[in-house]
This record gives sequence, structure tokens and C-alpha cells, in this order.
Amino acid sequence: MGVPKFYRWVSERYPCLSQVLKEHQIPEFDNLYLDMNGIIHQCSHPNDDDVHFRISEDKIFADIFHYLEVLFRIIKPRKVFFMAVDGVAPRAKMNQQRGRRFRSAKEAEDKIKKALEKGETLPTEARFDSNCITPGTEFMARLHEHLKYFVNMKISTDKSWQGVTVYLSGHETPGEGEHKIMEFIRSEKAKPHHDPNTRHCLYGLDADLIMLGLTSHEAHFALLREEVRFGGKKSQRACAPEETTFHLLHLSLMREYIDYEFSPVKDKIPFEYDIERIIDDWILMGFLVGNDFIPHLPHLHINHDALPLLYRTYMAILPELGGYINENGHLNLKRFEKYLTRLSDFDREHFSEVFVDLKWFESKVGNKYLNEAAGIAAEEARNNKQKKQKAQENSLCLAALEKNEVVTARTVLEDEPEDDDLFETEFRQYKRTYYMTKMGVEVVSDDFLADQAECYVQAIQWILHYYYHGVQSWSWYYPYHYAPYLSDIRNISELKIKFELGKPFMPFEQLLAVLPAASKDLLPKCYQHLMISQDSPIIEYYPPDFKTDLNGKQQEWEAVVLIPFIDEKRLLQAMESCNKCLKEEEKRRNTHSACLMYWYDKDAEFRYMSPWPERFPAIERCHTRFYLEEPHGTQKLYMGNAVPPTKVAYVGDNEQSMWLKEVQGLSEHYQRRKGIIIHETSIVVYAQLLTGNRYQLNQNGEVYLEKQWSKQVLPFVYQTVVKDIKAFDSRFSNIKTLDDLFPPGSTAFMLGSPYYGCMGEVQDSRDVIPEGRIRVVFNIPCEPQLDPLIQNQHKYSVKYNPAYILASRLGVSGYLVSRFTGSIFIGRGSKKNPHGDHKANVGLNLKFNKKNEEVPGYTKKVGSEWMYSSAVEQLLAEYLERVPELFNYIAKNSQEDIFYEDDIWPGEDENGAEKVQEIVAWLKAHPVSALSRSSCDLQILDAAIVEKIEEEIEKCKVRTCP
Repeated sequence: MGVPKFYRWVSERYPCLSQVLKEHQIPEFDNLYLDMNGIIHQCSHPNDDDVHFRISEDKIFADIFHYLEVLFRIIKPRKVFFMAVDGVAPRAKMNQQRGRRFRSAKEAEDKIKKALEKGETLPTEARFDSNCITPGTEFMARLHEHLKYFVNMKISTDKSWQGVTVYLSGHETPGEGEHKIMEFIRSEKAKPHHDPNTRHCLYGLDADLIMLGLTSHEAHFALLREEVRFGGKKSQRACAPEETTFHLLHLSLMREYIDYEFSPVKDKIPFEYDIERIIDDWILMGFLVGNDFIPHLPHLHINHDALPLLYRTYMAILPELGGYINENGHLNLKRFEKYLTRLSDFDREHFSEVFVDLKWFESKVGNKYLNEAAGIAAEEARNNKQKKQKAQENSLCLAALEKNEVVTARTVLEDEPEDDDLFETEFRQYKRTYYMTKMGVEVVSDDFLADQAECYVQAIQWILHYYYHGVQSWSWYYPYHYAPYLSDIRNISELKIKFELGKPFMPFEQLLAVLPAASKDLLPKCYQHLMISQDSPIIEYYPPDFKTDLNGKQQEWEAVVLIPFIDEKRLLQAMESCNKCLKEEEKRRNTHSACLMYWYDKDAEFRYMSPWPERFPAIERCHTRFYLEEPHGTQKLYMGNAVPPTKVAYVGDNEQSMWLKEVQGLSEHYQRRKGIIIHETSIVVYAQLLTGNRYQLNQNGEVYLEKQWSKQVLPFVYQTVVKDIKAFDSRFSNIKTLDDLFPPGSTAFMLGSPYYGCMGEVQDSRDVIPEGRIRVVFNIPCEPQLDPLIQNQHKYSVKYNPAYILASRLGVSGYLVSRFTGSIFIGRGSKKNPHGDHKANVGLNLKFNKKNEEVPGYTKKVGSEWMYSSAVEQLLAEYLERVPELFNYIAKNSQEDIFYEDDIWPGEDENGAEKVQEIVAWLKAHPVSALSRSSCDLQILDAAIVEKIEEEIEKCKVRTCP
């Protein structure tokens, strides 16, 4: 579930939450959980804005495997590795999934259309449809088989995986990935021997994982996610995990922040202050700004300070409530109503700002009421007071405030009511207009408002159950695109909220419920006509076009997608006649299954077949079953009143000035980057950071860890130093002897001479271990003989010539050689009458002056002069033969920066646009378009020399070493 902009707000409000992950500063974790869908999306379509991007399925699977390996290697879980792929979601989630998939299909179609209009040539291969990442598709079925293969392969071949229990909850297991993880955590906590100090790490991209983690009330819980940069130009996420900066968000610190946020109420409430209950209420308040299951309340937006408003209101009303609102996932309706009543003042405050504008507008127009309905409402109020009133027409509709230019008749009363009455009348009508325009109701009755209030409170209770106890109803969903006003959520304290559990959709039922017609090929053929045939009984659920409504938001992705909600009964009835046409393979896909558990068993050995033998080899020997005290060193810990030895020396003016500058810099860093005011600083600690540990052997033959420190000395303000850390890592506490460190059969690498880097296998060393030695058999590869190649490399090097030599051979000027090897832009139309801003680049793009980059094998920069190879000469000769008129025109108009189609090909029979398109297509199809660049400052071996080195290495592999 996503809570738009929540993660950014939390990061800015509590700046110390996230820790940049560094290799030797990663805490120890017992369990690692992965919300897999973020990884799947990132590895399959990393850049949706690039309509030319194509990727093969085996590349997707290989990238996913690699991502999983990197995350496992970073965290190194000790007990459990849990991978959760989204399965069939509750009905409440499907509305959001449906809107998102309709929008993504429409956006992809629009981007392709724009690219074609620009004259771009798109690849012939089909683009990856991200909507296939939905339970029940063929892609997800293949991915599941490959994930099972991957788990078996890693457990059988990687020792770091063999002490860990691996769980795979695939797309066949119902439920969202993160909620299946929380279900697992709840079930583990319910076991009698559960360790309350279990350390959890959850990877995922959704902001609501903060709330999910806090619902567990676990003491040691952290979130792992990629770095997110806010503000500025949107940057594409790095595809390779090695290029990604990961952040670790500590929920234990989040708990402290929440405690500090609400600390003002500690002395004001008449009941016990309990941080666990405060956290529960904090989670509840987070739901009120909108999420995947319910729309946001009107005008309550995170980027408009909605969260501080919720928190201030909570702290103001809590002393009057007599207890907390969220009681372990159960709403206390009486307290919740009091909170909402106080919060509803926001509705009036917001409207009062609007009302001031209305009064100003009224003074300019000279009329009293802003629309006919407001006049009628005021007249009814007067009639109730048995006063006679008169009215006249000619007004503007209040909907003009909502940016709708609607002109209507309006009523003006002769006798002006009191300002309060007028305000309340206009406020009621303001809300009526919202319900009529947004929800399409004709009469906003008391029954309608009561139903709105009941539906909204029921939604909040369903979400709380979902987070704290799991799915309480698979079929329930919020039946509106918009939420009611806070001031209309009243009389809820006596509501009886009940849910029927029901059962989850089958995979194909969800596919038909959430996919647009554009993705019909992801469904079995027997269902596809239901999405496109005009005779389909459910065709209205698949509109080819639809509207979106920003509804106060700023980004298009936040807009409400106005498509009809699926009627479950009609959907299932329409599918019933088609079910019998399913193939056997499709029937197997349309099922639910349980979560898989894997562990290493050395006694088990069998051959695990590859799901794709051409790409991934079979596992020949599969061993998978499926169903401290700190060692003494240089560090000394000073605790309590004990302080390190100090020496006082005279401090001169220069030293004092340097001290003040450093303290000021540290204070600004803490305040601006971390949101912490450190006050006066009298002590600065200079320290070296721990970079790792190294095994050492003492005289008694015992192994101990020696800390390795960074060479850089950094300043730390003394009052921010945590002084009660007694141990950094206990993972290696079981290694006491050389035999523990190097057990027979383990792999070792030589780090000394003469065979540095050679891999070997540890042998039985019992006879030499007392001497502080171990026996290792190294596999010593033969070194390639590169000396002859080094002496004769000039024979294989590319020869480069200056531009004038190529020009004389081609019969053109040196200017044309220089110009065509760079960039040449051709615009549409003519110079006097250009058609738009679109420009096509028809240059060879073999040199880049501004970026100081060259293309090895083609261009080389020597000093300030560009040199060119014979390959460039051949390329230019081919180009010149294709379009000599382009060369001639540019030679005659060398002073121009941009050229135009109609100027180059001026004849009526000439079609300049087609010519340019042909040149662009030829350049894209030519291998030169795929060449890699490199910095002009680098020394790069030519391709022919690299080939000779590879040949020598291959020869070396077949030779035997002496």
C-alpha cells in the first residue's frame, strides 16, 4: 500500500531516521523479508519514459536473481529469508490496482503515439507490458518456477544460504506481499518459544511499510530501501544494485521520534501514558490522509501540512477522551467521533478562507448568493423562522470556486441574514456542491450523509484489521471515488461494524477485474472477448477512454481514475460460461497454493531440472528440502565517570579560531542535515570509524578478531556520542581456533606471494594446526605470456589520422569531416517557415567536445586536435554516397547551426521529412549507433589487442602448469 508523499514528509520531519548503508556498518539481523514486487518492476521496466526500451525475459529473470543475491549479501540474515510476491489482493485493493493499470496502459499508448508523431522508429519487438506483473499471468507463472529454481540453486551451492530457512510466498498465495510478511511475523510471535529480541529487516518501496513495521511493536525492526532523492529533476533509479545507495530506516528510532513528538501530552492526560498506544493512534492518523483503500479527505493533503494538523488536534483532544482511539486494531468509536468532531473545525477554517473570497466577489458583482441552491437553502431557513422573504435571479455558481465556469441563476434575499447564518448556509451548500458534482447525487439528504459517514468509518476499521490482524473481509471495498467531509462524519459512536470474511478471487477473476482491454492478451483467449466485444455483458467496465480528476492533488499519478467499480456478481456470471474452455495449463494457473519453505539437507541429493535449460543450467547435486564478549584488542571502553586520560595545553588565538570554526560547522551540520540542536559544545571527540575485522592468531593458537580502522580521522561532538555500546558484532564469536576458521573442505584464497588470488580447498590439517598452520591445496592457473604481445602491440593498434587526411581521401573539406563526425541537427520546414521545435540529429556522434568523450576505435583526441581512424573514413564514404546533397548543402552553408528539410531538399517532388527519416533509420540500424564512449583522458586498449589477450588466455587455459 502506498501513502503518497508520506515517506518524504517523515524523512524531512525526522531526518536521522535513515542511515546510508556502508559495508562494515550493517547491524546484525536474524530475519530478512523482501516485498518482491518492487524488485520485479525495477528489473523488468526500469524506465517507462523510454519507448525504445526492450528487454528479454531471461535478462529479467537473471537481473532479479542478481538483485536477490546482492540484498542477501548486504544483510546476511542468520535465521530466515522470506520472499513475498503479491498474490490475489483483497477486493478493497483491486479498485486501486484497476485504476493504476488502466492509467499505465493509457500512458504507454500516449507515449508511443507521441514518439511516432515525432518520426521516431520504434523497435519491432513487443514492449514489456508491466500489467503482466499480476497474479495468474503466464509471466508470473514462469517467474515463480524460476524463483523456485533459484532458491534450490543457492541453497545447494552457496554456504551462506545453508544455515537459513528460506520461504517463498509466490503469486499463487493470496495476499499482498508485505501483508503476507506481517502474517508470518504475527504467526511467529504467537509461538511459545518466540525470541522477543528477534531482529527484523524488511525490504520494500512502499511508504506504509513504516506503519506496518510499527504495528508489530517489535523492539528491533528496520526497513531497507533504495535512496530516494527529493526535489530537482527526476532521476532514473539505478538498475544495477551495485550502483544503488541503500538506506536503513530504524523503526526503533522512529518510536523514539513519535514519543518525542507527543511528549507534551504526558502531563496532561488523566490516564497512563503508553507509547505503544500512542504509536497505534499515530498509525490510525496516517490512514486519514488517504491510501490504496480509501481516498483522502477533502483538502487534507500531506504537502499542505495535514499531518501536523492531525497531530495537534490529537494532542488537544486526548486529555478529554479518557483513553486511546486505536485499541490494538479496534476502533473505539466514541473516542474516534470526538476526535473527528474536533478535527472537523478544519473544514470550516478552510471554507472561511474561501468565504472571504466569495464576499469580495459578491461586493464586486453586487449580489448576495453565489448560486440558486444556496439561495433556496437560505429561503428554507427563513421560512422555518416564519419570515417572509423575496428573491431574484442572476448569479454565478459556487462551483466556480472548484474551477468550473458555470453560470446559474441565484437568489438574493431582500432582508440580509446574519453573517453566521450566511456562512453556515454557504458552507452547507459548498459541501452539497461537492457531493453533487463529484459523486453525481441529485439530493444530498441526511440518509446519504449518514451512509457516507458509515462507509468511511467502516473503511478505517477494515484497514486497521488488515494491518493488525490480517484480512477480515476479502469482498469488502470502499464504494466511492471520493471521501466525505470531516464535518459530515457524525453520529458514528453507536455503529455496529461487521465484516463477512468471504474468500479471495481466483487469479483469472482478478485479472479480468483489474486489467484494461489493452492488456487483454494477458488473459486466456476464452475471456478476452468479455473486454472488447460490444455484446459482452460487462463491456462497460472496460472503457477505451476515461477521465481523471486531480481533486486537489498536484501530480498526474495522484489523480483519481474515474472508471466504474467492478460488480463482482456480474463479473463471475460473465466468466462462468467461459471457464469450461480453459486449457489444462490455464486451469493450473488459476489456483491458489501455500507458501513454500526450503532448508538445506546434506543427506538429500537429487537433480533439479532447470525451468529454462537454454539459459539456466540444471542443478546436478541439489541438497534442498522444501515443504559476546568482545575479544581483547586496542580498543578500551570508558564508562560511567571514567574518562580517557587528558592533557591540558595552552590554546593560542589561531587554535581557538580553528576550534570555533569547527564547532560551528558541526553545529550547522547537525541542525541542517539531521534536525538536531546540539547546544553548546565543549568537547569534540576525534575518532576513526570501524571498517571491518581481521582474524589474528595469538601465541596460544587461538583465533581472535582485530578491528580495522579507517585512516581518516573524523570529529564527533561529545554530547552526541553513544557511550553504552559494549559489543559491535557477535556473528564470529563461535570461531575460537584455526580449525573453526578453516574447516576441511572450505574455500580459501591466497593473499600472499607468490600465488596471490589463487583459490584453494582446505585439507585435513590436524597435524599442523598446533604449529599455527593449515594445509590448503591451491588451484594454480597458468599465467598468460603477454610479453610478446606488449612488444608488438603497435601491429594491432588502430591508426588515427587528422581530419585533413581523411578529407583529401574523400574529396571533401576538413570542415565536413569534423561536422559529420559530431552532431548535425535538421529541423522541419524551412529556415523562414519552421514547423515546430522538433529537430533530428543526423550526425555520426563520434566525438563529444563538451563532455570530453571519444569513441574508441573511431575517434581520438590528441591535445586539442581530433584524430580519426580508417573506420570513420569508410563510414563517411558510405554516408556521402547515400546523401551527397546533404554534404553539398552543409558545405555551402557552413555558418549555420541548424539546417532545415525544405532548404536542403527544396524541390516539390522532394520529401525532406522522408529523407531525414531514412537517414535516422539508417544511423540507428548501423552498428556505430551502439558504440560505447569513453573519457578522452583514459588510455584504452584497442579491440584487436583485447582480442589477442583473450586468445592468449584461452590458450593458457588448455596448457598445464609445471
